[in-house]
Amino acid sequence: MTRAAVLVLASAAAAILSFRPIYEPDLWYHLSQGREAAAGHLLHTNLFSYTYPDHRQQYTSWLFDLTLFLAWRGGAEVGIQVLQALFVVTTLLTIFAACRARAPAWSAAAILALGVFVIEPRAILRPHLSSFAALAACGWLIERSVARRSAAPLWWAAGLIAIWSNFHVECVFGVLLLVAFAATEVIWPRRLPRPVAKTAVIAACVSAAATLLNPYGWGLWHYLYENLSVQRVLAIAELLPPPLPGYRAFYVYLGLTAILLLLEPRRLAASEAVVFVLFGVFGLMHLRETPLVLCVTAPAAAARLNALTARGIDYRAIVVTLVCAGLAVSRIPPPVLLRAMGAGREAVEPPQFFSRDGMEFARRAGLEGPVFNSVNLGGYIAWKMYPAARVFQDTRFQAYPADHFRRTIAASASQDEWNRLVAGTDWAMVSVPRPNQLSGEGRFPAPDWRTVFQDEAIEIVVRKTGRFGAVTR
Repeated sequence: MTRAAVLVLASAAAAILSFRPIYEPDLWYHLSQGREAAAGHLLHTNLFSYTYPDHRQQYTSWLFDLTLFLAWRGGAEVGIQVLQALFVVTTLLTIFAACRARAPAWSAAAILALGVFVIEPRAILRPHLSSFAALAACGWLIERSVARRSAAPLWWAAGLIAIWSNFHVECVFGVLLLVAFAATEVIWPRRLPRPVAKTAVIAACVSAAATLLNPYGWGLWHYLYENLSVQRVLAIAELLPPPLPGYRAFYVYLGLTAILLLLEPRRLAASEAVVFVLFGVFGLMHLRETPLVLCVTAPAAAARLNALTARGIDYRAIVVTLVCAGLAVSRIPPPVLLRAMGAGREAVEPPQFFSRDGMEFARRAGLEGPVFNSVNLGGYIAWKMYPAARVFQDTRFQAYPADHFRRTIAASASQDEWNRLVAGTDWAMVSVPRPNQLSGEGRFPAPDWRTVFQDEAIEIVVRKTGRFGAVTR
């Protein structure tokens, strides 16, 4: 298989995963933060909120947000879809290059044929896209180090992680991969001579220090701790185990890789086993980490696939089997994926969740200042209406004290408590299709509030006795 063919197929897969309708409420606050960064203002407080405007922001993915905003400014919705496709194709090509260090092209391509569907559920416009590519690059550097029997390639990881720390907090997984690989090779040398492995440990430690080379310093690690503790307050979907059947491609890939590694136990290096188990556990614990398993284990899986030919299995049968397996376990049937492809506003800003007409009505009616909003609309309002409007909450859960969400959830069960909660605002924007304890659905009754706008995505209500009481439909 030629490099050109791999590039074409990887680009096609990236386009299919990127040019399609998405529901991504986080996209909007990342764009909002990128807009501030482009204006020379890095966020250190909760700028878009009126409830906790001075609450400290320990860390933001400012460089990803800036890149995202620049892509928007250059090409609007299509621009950010192109950016997503670039991250995805870079990830796929880097994984392929890492696999090629010890496996032929057919084997690397076969692993990617299944791996595309491992990535698919998480191929959404968020900073973790940069982590897929960067972690795959760390895996490639490890393969280069092993091939050269030298720690020299691993020194590049420090610079990579320094840049990565400005894109996404998951740069810590790059450090974890390097430490797990190098430390295990020191204890049980197999892929590197022990003296080289000791140098690799030093390179890994330098890479750990490189995570501080961002405007927030230690705040990155504090943010990571806060992110893990959010689950004590809210059941964040991406921090839950990957559910079936939506993540069946991940489970098939994990099981296949485990079988391939165990087929030749004498060939299995301790560092390969440690990396597989460590990242496999993370993937099983949190669905957001499922693609990371592919990024770090694909080279080992591809090498074992190649070894199957020594058992008399034709390589073409292996390729066809994995291609068919990938198509069979896809979360979304491939024909549906192809039919759903779309570019532009309707794909990025689906009208069933985000209302452009509602935003226009709010601006035209002069609605401004503090607004209660459903949690999934906070970033959207910040993007469309800040600084005229300041939100009650958004999906940056670390941007608010945990008590904010506890009080909101508690108030959702009592109208009197809800009235006290929203006493500081005279208008509200409520999500129609996403009712929950943080949405305010059903908590703005007719005696005190009047609906002035409603479509399939949002309902806008005003307090009858408030400053916007004269606003009509």
